[in-house]
Order: sequence, then structure tokens, then C-alpha cells
Amino acid sequence: MTPDQVLIAHLVKVLALFTLVGIVWRGRAHLCWSFVAYLLTVLTCNSLGTFWPDRFDTAWFWILQHGLYDALKMGIAVELGLRIFQAFPAAQATARRLLFVLLVATSAALIGIPVIPTTGDMGGIILQWQPRVLTGTIWLMNGLALLITWYRVPVHAYHKAILLGFVPYLLLFTTMLTLLGQHEWLLRAVQSADPAAYMLLMAFWTWSAWKPETQPDVSAAVIRWLQPWRKAPAGNLQAGLAGAPAAARSFQPGRA
Repeated sequence: MTPDQVLIAHLVKVLALFTLVGIVWRGRAHLCWSFVAYLLTVLTCNSLGTFWPDRFDTAWFWILQHGLYDALKMGIAVELGLRIFQAFPAAQATARRLLFVLLVATSAALIGIPVIPTTGDMGGIILQWQPRVLTGTIWLMNGLALLITWYRVPVHAYHKAILLGFVPYLLLFTTMLTLLGQHEWLLRAVQSADPAAYMLLMAFWTWSAWKPETQPDVSAAVIRWLQPWRKAPAGNLQAGLAGAPAAARSFQPGRA
């Protein structure tokens, strides 16, 4: 790695650590456990690659590292889908079917479509395999966003920050990898731009993790109904229990 890349890697490490501390300090770890696991994996792999580059700055570790990242990203999408639509049975059933179809399609793209490296080495295989995984992850998260919009489901600010961070970055990184497979002269640009973009993404998550939570202008009982996994203040929870809805229905007319 170049000195600039090492510096950015150290900054990403610090930001990931501050993000984890903020998530724990604000009591948000339970909102998405797979995101916490993702940040811990990023922190661990980043530390191994920067502190012991002779042993871990290798092709096999890069493949292992990004394999873990990709699996955790898909796990984040699945967990967000289950949590966001938990109070809406029909929307949750649709989300499950959509996630299943997209996971099957991504697996088929990885396994069923042959990889034909143009450069004849492992780098050529990575340039064709990695964009497929990232595209599948983008499908998963964009599918969630479409369902959220269609069913008009209220989304926790923490969950929204995760989606708003992942989708633009993954879209940019996938596009750059695809172009890199066609134009090898873009390699230096990708190597310089991707770490900086990821550092900005981590900075956004750090800000979101430490941002104080604002209580919605509704009763605590309604919050408990819409988002059962959310921790509400005990004092507000007593108010409005009698007015809590009996069954979860969507805000979209004609949909449960």
C-alpha cells in the first residue's frame, strides 16, 4: 500500500472504532447485530493489514476479507428487512419472498455464470466475481428501499443511515470495478478513490452512531407497535397503552 492508503486505512480504523463506541454508548447495538459484526470485522481486517502488511497484505487475505464483508452485507440486508417489516405481516411476507429471490439470483450469478478472466490471473477473476456479489447486495438493499416506499413503513433513523451509506458506496464501487475490468489504466484511480470514499462512508456512520435520538411525535405505545425492537422511555411507555392498535396494518390503503 502507498503511504496515502496507509494513512486513510488508519483513519478508517479510528472511525470504525468511534462508530462502535457510539453504537454501544447510545444503546443501538440491538437494532442491527449484523452491522455491529460488520464493523468489528472491518476493524479487525484493517488492523491486520496495516500493522502486519508482510503477512496479511496478500491476495488470499484480500479474498477472505472481502468474502466476509460481502456475507455480512447480505446479512445486514436480511436483518434490516426482518426488523423494519416486523409489525406488518403482509409487507414482511413480501420482503421475505423478495430477499429469497434476490439471494437465489445472486447465488446463481456467482455459481452458474462462468468466470473467464481476461488477464489470465487471479486479479482477472476478482474483477469479474466481485462486481456480481456487490450487484446482488445492491439489489437486496434497493429492494428493501422500494418495499419501504411502497408500503409507507416508518424507518428508524439508524436503519436509514445504514441503507443510505451502503447503497451509494456500493453502486460507485461496483461501477468502478466494472470499468476497471474494461480499462486497466483506471486501476490507479480506483486504488486512490475507493479508500477515500470508504473513509467518508465511515465518517457518516460515525456521525449517525453518535447523533442523539429524537422521539417521534407519537405515543410510546404506537412506537412499540410499529417498532417492537426499539427501546422507548419507561415513562412514555405507560401513556397511550389503551390506544395501541390491535393489529399491524400498512399505511397504504388496501394493504395489510
